[in-house]
Amino acid sequence: MPRLPRLDWPGAQHHVMNRGARRAPVFDTDEVRELFLDVLSVLPQRFGVRVHGYALMPNHYHLMLESVTGKLPRAMRHLGGEFTRRLNRKRTWDGPVFRGRYHNRIVDSDAYWRHLLVYTHLNPVKAGLSELEVSEWTSHQAYTGTAERPEWLTTADLQAQFGSEGGYLDYYTAVADDRHPAPADFDPDRLWAPNSTGTTYVHAPEDTFLELQRGLAAVSELLDQPVESLLTSSRGRGGNPSCWLAAWWLSRGCGVDHGRIAAAMGTTHSVVSRRIRKAEERICSSEQFRDWSRALMENGNT
Repeated sequence: MPRLPRLDWPGAQHHVMNRGARRAPVFDTDEVRELFLDVLSVLPQRFGVRVHGYALMPNHYHLMLESVTGKLPRAMRHLGGEFTRRLNRKRTWDGPVFRGRYHNRIVDSDAYWRHLLVYTHLNPVKAGLSELEVSEWTSHQAYTGTAERPEWLTTADLQAQFGSEGGYLDYYTAVADDRHPAPADFDPDRLWAPNSTGTTYVHAPEDTFLELQRGLAAVSELLDQPVESLLTSSRGRGGNPSCWLAAWWLSRGCGVDHGRIAAAMGTTHSVVSRRIRKAEERICSSEQFRDWSRALMENGNT
């Protein structure tokens, strides 16, 4: 039976995993871990794949990848093939290093994506391989600012969702202490189950549409502006603060994921993240923005 093609498209977010062949240790020395990260580092520039998070365990890895150009399969062929070639040459091995094809699960929920980052970083901690504050051989320290962020690692989008380094740390420690529940469809026991053609977390389309419409209507009423004016950001230095506020409220107040906001606004996931960051900056610096955000929160998701 032929293999199913990988489900991928420009902008898709993936949780990617693979284990060592025969479950044998692969990442057993710092030299090997550095070798893998060196190969991983070329994916953004060469294949248009953003790396949002990673964790290297002794016999497997977790990656959070955004397929900006829809070339995830090509990027993963390079990662697996080049790492295997270089490791085999270094250790005079022969044959596969990993256990068959990599596993990928598409994530289309911001809540799931945020939780996945923390789950990924806690992998070595839960296994007793690292201290909570360090989470060694993961992207954790790049998110806390305790280590320099590699140029190839994208942290801005998820940092914007957490609001700050402190927001990330609060969530991280809450999950570590079992004080923050995972999203409803986050099941770590099923992460390795085959899932080439499905998604991991899917909002009901009609529910998401209603939340989107209600959120836009709330901002439109508050600002006394037509909904259409909230969907595009005008060019120029001033931009469109109303659009920033709408993006912020849809994400933070209504729970609409960035992909669906991007579709409504006719833009990309990363642009939506930038608009939300701009709104959060204005909430901190502008009394008017604070009043607007307070009014939206007090009135609820109407």
